[in-house]
Amino acid sequence: MWRTIGQQSTVERLSRGVAEGITHHAYLFLGPKHVGKRTLAIDLACALNCIGDGVPCGACRACIRILDGKHADIHAITLDDVGSAEDLEIEEEGRKRRTRILTEQIEDLQHASTLPPYEGRFKVMLVEHADRMTNEAANRILKVLEEPPPQVVWMLLAENESRMLETVVSRCQRIDVREVPVAQLEGYLLEGYGASPEQAKLLARISRGRSGWALQALADETLLKERAGRLETAIQLLSMTYAARFEVSRELDAMYRRDPRSVIDTLDQWTTWGRDLLLVKTGCAENVANIDYIHDMNEQAQRLSLEQIRDYIGKLTEARRDLDLNLIARLVFDSLVYTMPRITMPARGPGVQPVVLQDRSETQ
Repeated sequence: MWRTIGQQSTVERLSRGVAEGITHHAYLFLGPKHVGKRTLAIDLACALNCIGDGVPCGACRACIRILDGKHADIHAITLDDVGSAEDLEIEEEGRKRRTRILTEQIEDLQHASTLPPYEGRFKVMLVEHADRMTNEAANRILKVLEEPPPQVVWMLLAENESRMLETVVSRCQRIDVREVPVAQLEGYLLEGYGASPEQAKLLARISRGRSGWALQALADETLLKERAGRLETAIQLLSMTYAARFEVSRELDAMYRRDPRSVIDTLDQWTTWGRDLLLVKTGCAENVANIDYIHDMNEQAQRLSLEQIRDYIGKLTEARRDLDLNLIARLVFDSLVYTMPRITMPARGPGVQPVVLQDRSETQ
């Protein structure tokens, strides 16, 4: 059975195509981070190779091996496959390697695609973060898509279509994977995954309808702890002295050298906080994501002007863009914390200490 939730029309279309033998040589799964793109792609890989009843059955040998990541005909690459800075002599090159899909990775998939399927009907070449390919890697995959070999299906997963070559996008069957309505996701978590009513309501709201994140958080409580740490830092940052802010900048820079994606997640969480402040400020508090922090949200929204909140969101967006352009990270973070609005907040009670940022590499 298809494990993907909240994408009923898309699942029906893909399922019908498999049943009718209509298979495209390349699919592009587009959608926000943690929305379920990879789950849907793996579901499709199972459907293409399933040998049981009710395709994909999830119980036959092919489905089980694919779900376990052991099927010989399923090849996947992601940013996690790239070496760390310690493996290279040049630190800047190390950072580049950890934030881009490289030509040699695509070449490895290209070579694998020339060989016939070993244990299934189709070979699947899955590329996560396809919008993070270098120009050379993107051009390499374009050549592959122009002359696709038989019995090979490419599956590209991306968040931002604008970062990809138009010619690559045009050669793929586009699959939009959207956020699930919050009320609908709450029902899935409650009825299908054993969440308590409180858990289902909170996870559906703070995930903003991203089913992948909600399910991960339900299974692994460390995600909620990471989120809490980032939100505490966001709350405190606006009332910090400039000296304390530059200490946060130093921590962000050190973290970025070890784990760039963790810093990106932090900036994304701060951006969500800014959008929540904007919703509160404009009288739309019922739509905020971080509903469990509504008291702090109200406090800050009262002390910030609408222009300051918009500027706060804009600065975070600018920082994300500058990191994508490979600008010097420490300068990006210094500029970010220096230009954020500064407000005076009431004390949050005894025993509350400044939050120290922590990246995943230290918690795993």
